[in-house]
Amino acid sequence: DLAAAAKGLYVIRDFAPDQPRHGYVIVQGSSSTVNLLKALPKLEAAGINVKVVAAISEELFDRQSAAYRHSVLPPEALYDAMVVSTGTRRSMPIRDLGPLTDAYSLTSDWDNQWLTGGLEPDVIAEAHLDPDSILAGIKRFAEARSDRMSQQRDMLAALG
Repeated sequence: DLAAAAKGLYVIRDFAPDQPRHGYVIVQGSSSTVNLLKALPKLEAAGINVKVVAAISEELFDRQSAAYRHSVLPPEALYDAMVVSTGTRRSMPIRDLGPLTDAYSLTSDWDNQWLTGGLEPDVIAEAHLDPDSILAGIKRFAEARSDRMSQQRDMLAALG
């Protein structure tokens, strides 16, 4: 949807209203987005309730109304998010993400190594951005939500 993409960030899948929420998944890049969409039916079947947000351009998103920005990715979501991206960990698509985001995100440089190259399916598999790897990563993120939230509360409490 070009109109949605022109807003910088847009919702691909919202939270199911009648289930506990497991966090926000920010996706960037065509291959990672296509493969995440392929994994969605299995996520839903597993009862994993995440909001999936496509990240095209944070600069365009910043130009949208506060109401739109809040409806897509409210400020508190930054502390309950992971990223799935064909990009690198050093260039996350959104600034000011929470301290645990990197530990749960899926990026092409997951092991801090250059990919060996080859055909696209080979590169995507090596990057762990195939549908099965994305499914496993989002499940891990969702299942750890309580621990993630506790860790962040403890970090804030330690400040005194």
